[in-house]
Amino acid sequence: MHKFNQSSEELFDKVIYLEEEDRQEPLRVFRRFFSDYRLHEIRDILRSMVETCITTDNTEFSDPADRADLLMQYRHFEELLEAGWLLVGTGASKV
Repeated sequence: MHKFNQSSEELFDKVIYLEEEDRQEPLRVFRRFFSDYRLHEIRDILRSMVETCITTDNTEFSDPADRADLLMQYRHFEELLEAGWLLVGTGASKV
């Protein structure tokens, strides 16, 4: 686990950004997100972030196991995005 997460679990292990309306109806967040981005754009942004972490001189990802974890998390995040895409109906016809 990243050092920042270990020292901040109490703060960051809860909803901190969503306003009350979004807490009551969390699908609104997905609808807004997917109205701003198409799925291929999100994949490209995510891939660029991971590529930057892996290819730059970054001590957080210097260990092969850390890079493997990052790639696994990338895959899980991509699955989450696909599920959100389907939930809001944006990609329902593309299944």
